[in-house]
Amino acid sequence: MYRLCFFLVLIFPAALCACSGQATQKGEKLLMAKCVSCHSNQITCMNLGRDQAYWDGTVTRMVDKGMDMTQEEQEAVSAYLAGLKSGAEAVCQ
Repeated sequence: MYRLCFFLVLIFPAALCACSGQATQKGEKLLMAKCVSCHSNQITCMNLGRDQAYWDGTVTRMVDKGMDMTQEEQEAVSAYLAGLKSGAEAVCQ
């Protein structure tokens, strides 16, 4: 029982943080490789702080306009953008 508690309290959260960090890196790389290839990151910056539904719709619209992105990549970049606060340095600088 002690080992299970140890896993749940210490190991599981660390694994979640590591996965979250990887997802963030993937989202940021996709943003810079795919989105910024057609327009300035300042357009994206102006819309930071919006929710997941907004970014899902925006990414879908860009794919409909010809952006080449898999479904997994679309989900990654949408989640990344939805997780950023308005004015986030990673996008706005």
